[in-house]
Amino acid sequence: MTLMLIDRPALLAIGFLISATLACSEAEAPGTNKPAATTSSAAPAASAAPAATAPEPKTVADIFPAGAQREAVMNNCGSCHNLACSAIGQRSADRWKALEEGHKDKMTSADLHAMFEYLAANFNASKPEPKIPPKFLEGGCTPF
Repeated sequence: MTLMLIDRPALLAIGFLISATLACSEAEAPGTNKPAATTSSAAPAASAAPAATAPEPKTVADIFPAGAQREAVMNNCGSCHNLACSAIGQRSADRWKALEEGHKDKMTSADLHAMFEYLAANFNASKPEPKIPPKFLEGGCTPF
């Protein structure tokens, strides 16, 4: 029998990957599009039409819909953040306003308010969360 030795950093990395995978696969985790479990015992309607599935984006730019501030968001937000992360989580209008306030001292763009209006209009609870390929979320997202 061969005994395999794994060094401590490798073991920690493996443990991190397993826990991150499990955490991100839970219902309602950003970017998973998995609904939360319900306690309702009602059976789903058999005649319900299947949900339209949007094609998987090929580039990060494909995640962001056309709009007056699309280019400004893509050119500014990506300089500090993983750009795809701003499209997950479906934030409320109040949360987008709070994030805008938190960026006033970090950004000098005159378009800051318009950029946050674009984000709030396109990534909120009234819209389906976009399907983001895992490769676009590499490096992680800062909590916001």
